[in-house]
Amino acid sequence: MDHRQKQVVSISLITAFALIGDSMLYIVLPIYWREIGLSSIWEVGLLLSINRFIRIPLTPVVWWLYRYVPMKTGVLIAILMASVTTMLYGVSGFWLLLICRCLWGLAWTLLRMSGMRLIAEMDEGSQGHLTGLYNGLYRLGSLFGMLFGGLFASFIGFQSMTLVFGLLSLLGCIFYVSLDEIEKGQGNEVYQGIKQKWFARDVAKVLMTGMFIALVIQGLFASTLSHVIEAKIGHGEFALFGYVIGASALSGGIQAIRWGWEPFVAPRTGRWFDRVVLKERMLCWMFLSFGGLNILAVMLKVSGWFLVMLLLIQLLSTTLTTMTDTLAFQKASTQTDKNRFLASYSFVQDIGAALGPLCGYTIIHFFGSSSVFWLMIIISLLLLSMWARGNRSHVSSGAV
Repeated sequence: MDHRQKQVVSISLITAFALIGDSMLYIVLPIYWREIGLSSIWEVGLLLSINRFIRIPLTPVVWWLYRYVPMKTGVLIAILMASVTTMLYGVSGFWLLLICRCLWGLAWTLLRMSGMRLIAEMDEGSQGHLTGLYNGLYRLGSLFGMLFGGLFASFIGFQSMTLVFGLLSLLGCIFYVSLDEIEKGQGNEVYQGIKQKWFARDVAKVLMTGMFIALVIQGLFASTLSHVIEAKIGHGEFALFGYVIGASALSGGIQAIRWGWEPFVAPRTGRWFDRVVLKERMLCWMFLSFGGLNILAVMLKVSGWFLVMLLLIQLLSTTLTTMTDTLAFQKASTQTDKNRFLASYSFVQDIGAALGPLCGYTIIHFFGSSSVFWLMIIISLLLLSMWARGNRSHVSSGAV
């Protein structure tokens, strides 16, 4: 493992340890909400979503902050905030938990911007592999938090579990020590120098793709999967190999499988994408394949084949996320102000991820559960048409 990979692995594992507490909350809070003093289930929904919405206004703030504060300092602050907020999740009180979730949103933004900037500084020929490595490793925190959160809460109690997970978050300091300093962004004079060229077509195309991919994969599909499966099952149960499995268990299992394979699939996808010459054309084929799988998902009822389709959609989700992030990092490497581009990319991703659940359940209300797949088909075709127009030129062929 060379020095560049070690740096990416360090920031990935720091982020993974920080994510443990957040991911645990998605499994445990809907069960133990009365124990920590919440009075209504809507408060659970707000607490689980506020960190995502708060990231939208926080991203430009962090971009500005990283012009004057070393990114390594921001990473250390994020580690401490992740640890403290996780420990405080076990303390009763809605408003305290709301503040903690907002602080976690800030911690995540600091970590995400640091990881993105680190990869943007790498050689273009290795960014795909490093992007997959980064995305795959940091999601191990989500896998650990969701798999062991409920188990620990049952054996040692919710409050004790939050303390243990908060201390686990501090293990990120082990990898922080080996993290090199990342240079601060440029000043306002650089911003003025590139201001007129910012809305170039290739820049806007990358940003729009990042937003739509986040909307479909992070927001729409992930949030509606259990509801869609339940609606297709009809009676709330599905027999698989002689075992009766509920919709929530099927949904959780499918999500967990993706997080389990990402550390292996994403780096290999990135390494393969680095070697692809016509990246835009390959991206078009992936959008076409993603749309085709969703057409099959609409046609199939819940069965073994339907579950295979969902797993293939998850596999393509991993591939598309790696590919679009790689294109974003390659585009950032051509920018005079990398921080500004990466902040914009993170900003539109947060908008997409926040809008996904809202769009999903709105169209389900009016058009039924299958409309989720139709919306993903429409977005796939939209992205396909957008990238097909410019597949003669490489997305990273020149500076903007």
